[in-house]
Amino acid sequence: MFLVSVLLIGACAVINLFQTYVIQDFSIFEDFNITKSQNLTGNVTDLMPDLIVSPQLFPDVDSAPTYLYSSVLTLASISVFLRAGYVLKLFLTGLALLTHIALFASTEIFNEYHKRDLDNEFSMFPYAAKAGLVLVFLAALLHILDRQIEFTSRTDFLWKDKLKFEQEEVETMRGINKILLENILPAHVAEHFLTSVASEEDLYHERYSSIAVMFASIPNYKEFYDETDVNKQGLECLRLLNEIICDFDKLLLKPKFSCIEKIKTIGSTYMIASGLRPGKEDQTDANTKEEHTVAILVEFAIALMTILDQINRESFQRFKLRIGLSHGPVIAGVVGAQKPQYDIWGNTVNVASRMDSTGVMGRIHVTDDTAKVLMNAGYVCECRGPTYVKGKGTLTTYFVKTPNSTGGL
Repeated sequence: MFLVSVLLIGACAVINLFQTYVIQDFSIFEDFNITKSQNLTGNVTDLMPDLIVSPQLFPDVDSAPTYLYSSVLTLASISVFLRAGYVLKLFLTGLALLTHIALFASTEIFNEYHKRDLDNEFSMFPYAAKAGLVLVFLAALLHILDRQIEFTSRTDFLWKDKLKFEQEEVETMRGINKILLENILPAHVAEHFLTSVASEEDLYHERYSSIAVMFASIPNYKEFYDETDVNKQGLECLRLLNEIICDFDKLLLKPKFSCIEKIKTIGSTYMIASGLRPGKEDQTDANTKEEHTVAILVEFAIALMTILDQINRESFQRFKLRIGLSHGPVIAGVVGAQKPQYDIWGNTVNVASRMDSTGVMGRIHVTDDTAKVLMNAGYVCECRGPTYVKGKGTLTTYFVKTPNSTGGL
């Protein structure tokens, strides 16, 4: 489209030049004694049958020929296409310029204009040379403008490209920050801190009416840990504990256990909770959710026991889990600004911890209320009887029967 437009406009200029009526012999005016003061009226063709007069050659016409304007329009039309490269436009401008100057030099009409312009102070320059010089200056000016426009366009493109690259870097860093933050905070809490601007004084917290909390500890790990040269001052013991905790963490990646959140690890004790989903408290289905919240932790506890048995076979150890479980209302929140820590507080957490500390290795120890929920969900619970719990007095507790259950009451 660009080349077609330029060719059409250039053709108009050339055709206009060839269609101009050229006087073949300007001296014929002297033979007929035609001067500037005479008014050409009547039938000129009768007096000069071989003469065709152009309107531009009349004495009262002093402006430039129309084909010169067409030449200027041709050069300008090449420059207005902003998406074309300046090298291409320079080539086309030069080609059009040379074509028009060659046509000006090869026609007699500029010589006739020059003869009428002898009284001008610039009469020493031929009219064709002056017209060509004007077109050359115009072409140079248009080329400078084309260069400036392309420089601006390239700069704008580079800035946009840099902006796009920086935006991609920002998105990448945001993704990395989200992954790192989700390693220390639950996903919904990490999203809260990433999407909101909070000061250090702001306290993030959530209240839950029914959350299941579980403590799973390895009591005989203390006997295993030994800082000797054989264990590289306890390094090998820590390596085995790290393997156990990592295998426990992998279980949380299963869709089945997506509602379970790891709270923290205290030594060889693994603390988790289920049901920590803000804004999803629904009293109309509270009983069903309560059963699911507690039952899913029991299933997770059974999976933990199975994994630990596999590790025992591979490492020739005899580790056993002692598990305490309780459910009820808790408060969840984040403490700390530079090093935030997500945690849960409440009587439910304390009771679950006591169920662990007063429990038996290889068994899941639960309170009376939690046992009732589990029995409604189809689990079999054995009554342990009255159990003294520090800070709570004597409580009736139960053991949950599982395929991995070992140990006595």
